[in-house]
Amino acid sequence: MDVQRAIRIVRSKSTSMGLNPNKIGVMGFSAGGSLSARASTNFMKQTYPIIDEIDQVSSKPNFALLIYPAYLDEGENNSLTPELTLTIDTPPMFLFVTATDPYANSSLVMASALRENKIPVEFHLYPKGDHGYGLRKGSEAPETWPILAEKWLNNIIKE
Repeated sequence: MDVQRAIRIVRSKSTSMGLNPNKIGVMGFSAGGSLSARASTNFMKQTYPIIDEIDQVSSKPNFALLIYPAYLDEGENNSLTPELTLTIDTPPMFLFVTATDPYANSSLVMASALRENKIPVEFHLYPKGDHGYGLRKGSEAPETWPILAEKWLNNIIKE
């Protein structure tokens, strides 16, 4: 509910904030990555009662960055979580995770599902880094993902 409302508010006020309403995205880490994936795949579902005219604005993100997302593989035999509906309208996604992350399968499953559905995806699997490193200095994963994400975003924004 909150992410849908937030996207709608930002998009509805984008012109006054100097933003392109067609370049509104989401980014999340761990459970926030799961939330960003849900916002990107369930935007067609109204998740809360309509409050005002802002709720007529699209809640679809134009892109998503999922950094070590969790809970995307809760389907049968650790497949894609059933509520994540991939369609031609699913936005492009950037995924970054490490092989030592206990939730790494979420990224593997999501990247594979996006690829199979011909949805643009950039996927990075680094060998070490565990889970929850954010932007901390001192190891390769948290020092690398922001650089890769910036390059990807620059390409998305130019489209």
